[in-house]
Amino acid sequence: MNLRSLVERRIEEARDKGKFKNLKGEGAPQQIEENPYEDPETRVAYKILSNAGYCPPWIELTKQIDADEARAVRIWDEYRAHRRRQMDAIHRGTVTHFAELIADLDGKRDRVLGRLEKLWLETNKKINYLNATVPSDSVKRMPIGIPNRRQRFEREFPRLGGIASGR
Repeated sequence: MNLRSLVERRIEEARDKGKFKNLKGEGAPQQIEENPYEDPETRVAYKILSNAGYCPPWIELTKQIDADEARAVRIWDEYRAHRRRQMDAIHRGTVTHFAELIADLDGKRDRVLGRLEKLWLETNKKINYLNATVPSDSVKRMPIGIPNRRQRFEREFPRLGGIASGR
């Protein structure tokens, strides 16, 4: 039996015997005082800066990247909902100007894809800068695969112009 298995077995036995019940802080999030990514030589300096409300630039950049990615998901989801509503109207037969609606849908599709591609490019610039400045390789991010995301978008939302014109 290796050390990991032994430790896991002992933890399970202690849990089964109730030895972890009513411990101080049970159910509360753990307070981790040290950042595992920071250089031990600069830990004291970062602790002082953190206590003063300072956040390292790479962490702020990570937050911006996360916000950009969330915004891209929101744009995609909002377009999906919009397109679904328009397609439902077509299927219900409540559309009077079919060709105009299809042209509008295709135009909006192209504008949304353009917005997403611009956002992905901007996010990739931030990711590239982040990757060049983070203190540890474990914090680096993979750039967004824009061609793959574009293909996914185009598969989910094909242009409808060919349907309207009979192509």
